[in-house]
Amino acid sequence: MTIDYLGHSGFLAETQHALLLFDYYRGDLSLIENKAAGKPLYVFVSHIHGDHFDPAVFSLAGKGRPVFYLLSFDIRGSRKVPKNADVRFLEADQTYEIPGLGTVQTLLSTDEGVAFAVETGQESLFHAGDLHWWDWPGEDPEWLADQEKVFKREIGLLNNKRPDAAFVVLDDRLEDNFAEGMAYFLTVCRPKYVLPMHFWKDRKIIERYLTLPGGVPEGVRILDTASETHWEW
Repeated sequence: MTIDYLGHSGFLAETQHALLLFDYYRGDLSLIENKAAGKPLYVFVSHIHGDHFDPAVFSLAGKGRPVFYLLSFDIRGSRKVPKNADVRFLEADQTYEIPGLGTVQTLLSTDEGVAFAVETGQESLFHAGDLHWWDWPGEDPEWLADQEKVFKREIGLLNNKRPDAAFVVLDDRLEDNFAEGMAYFLTVCRPKYVLPMHFWKDRKIIERYLTLPGGVPEGVRILDTASETHWEW
């Protein structure tokens, strides 16, 4: 598998049989043109927020490569979606059989839309979208308690799957609470490789996380998306 980081929460993953584009909103889409022409492209959009969904993804269709769009239910009805696009809208907390790809399990986000757990038969990937433990400093305690409850419930629905690659939120705006969601996910799911995403101004946030005691369980490797953009294994 190869993975390219396109910025913020956007990734392009290439498996033996397919290309998977997650939450594109900026970055170089010409990377796709250099991939094997026969490989189908599956475009995932976790929710409608502008930093996860750029209508430019629809320009990828009609260029000789099969392109399929797997969009969160909250995007249904949006004027950003062309009427002729081959779109499938996915509801939360469901598992779908996707022809040519495998299965896609969706989780309900704690913000908008869904997260994706993809199983191809050879590889497994998890993209959190905006599913996160949003422990905002100073927020209403009852709301914060619900955030924690829903986040932990949804992560539990993965049934201890161990993804090969997990794209997980590490957001510097949460200040001292920035590590809670990442630490919980890693403890429960123990992915092989973790690619932090959704950080904004703090380019040192991954380095800070790595210094936390017990932040990285044994067998888990965190990749430095703050300074690298391409990985192969």
